[in-house]
Amino acid sequence: MGEKRKSRQKDGATKKSKKSSKSLSTETAASIPYPTQVSGSSFCESTTQLTVTLAPANSSDHWAGIHETLNGMLLRFVPQIRGVVLGYSNIKVLSKAALLYSDSPFGQLEVSAQLLLWRPISGMSLRGSINVQSPDHIGLLLWDTFNASIPASFIPKSKYEWRPFSDEELAAGKAEDTSSSEQSSDETEDSAKSDAEEAPSKESAKFGSGEWVLKGTSQGVGASGSLEFVVADVIRADNVLSVTGALH
Repeated sequence: MGEKRKSRQKDGATKKSKKSSKSLSTETAASIPYPTQVSGSSFCESTTQLTVTLAPANSSDHWAGIHETLNGMLLRFVPQIRGVVLGYSNIKVLSKAALLYSDSPFGQLEVSAQLLLWRPISGMSLRGSINVQSPDHIGLLLWDTFNASIPASFIPKSKYEWRPFSDEELAAGKAEDTSSSEQSSDETEDSAKSDAEEAPSKESAKFGSGEWVLKGTSQGVGASGSLEFVVADVIRADNVLSVTGALH
């Protein structure tokens, strides 16, 4: 009887372990949660009404105070308009005069302006220049201004894989870095143009310790140096936006 009970206990434990292994494999193979696809551009224009605070030094020249306020918003994320301000135009003063409150020397002036905004949304497709690759993520630069990152968890392993560079590739990359750093800084315009035309492709200009490639091949992602991805999340840190992306 004792042996039968032990065998039943072992069978139960085996079944539990099988169930747990199945659930674990299901979680591991879970697909990347792609957001709903959104069409359109991440750039937009918006006519916005703003309250400008005029310093006493600008009391005789309110336009200087208006431009100072708007210039301070450039390349910053403004929560009220849900975007990063890239430029402004068509400024209109809505107040007849600046208002003073209590004993404050600063005046309040209502204005409207047409703002050019960068407003990325989850589900949009964007393209960026690859500036770093590692087993953990792919880093990109959008329009030479904004940062984006594609974490390894958002790179489908059924389609892509990490390929470490060989010793020969690493040595060639170091040699290219050394030769480029030794070039003279005072080149003529003609030589600069020829250098740009003869710039090495991504295949010859390796960087880092490896690259993400199509599975089963040596073809790197973003062979031209740029990569298209889907916006999975938009992260705000203070007044700066960064994008988390996912590969299809």
